[in-house]
Amino acid sequence: MGMYGNFKAVTQEELDTFLTCFTTEEISTLLSVDGELDTSGDYLEIEKKWDGLHFLLTGSHFGRTPPLSWCVFGNHSIGGDEEPIFFGWIGIRYLLPHEVFQVAQALSETSYEVLASRYSPRDMDQQEVYPIGIWERDGDIGLDYILSCYPAVVSFYQKAARQNKAVLMYITS
Repeated sequence: MGMYGNFKAVTQEELDTFLTCFTTEEISTLLSVDGELDTSGDYLEIEKKWDGLHFLLTGSHFGRTPPLSWCVFGNHSIGGDEEPIFFGWIGIRYLLPHEVFQVAQALSETSYEVLASRYSPRDMDQQEVYPIGIWERDGDIGLDYILSCYPAVVSFYQKAARQNKAVLMYITS
């Protein structure tokens, strides 16, 4: 078990539908097919790598410098920042199509070397980057673990940007 990072690219029309939701049940219905999470189409799961990826992209667990900080945690909350609608472990976050373009461009300009230079197992453990407590124990294996999802994340954002789509982000168990 654990917390898994999920991304779903949606059209502006689909995003507008999500933005009219007021309950977790409504969100669940839109994200599901026959009662199961819809993983078809423009969907990506990066397992438990989401928080580590955020750390490598921003250099900090709490890094908030856009556009790279938007990659995992978005820039907006469904339900608003004051009253986000929770689905899974956090509120569903999202990016508008022009923000998706900015993230895609920034990701394509961010090399493995830059990400690896930000890998700091001690800091990640001290800042409780999820999965908590594994970074010093695992050393360079932890870096490889995080970076294994990077090509898929870059590709996902590039495709969403080309299609002028918004992106939803959410954490499930």
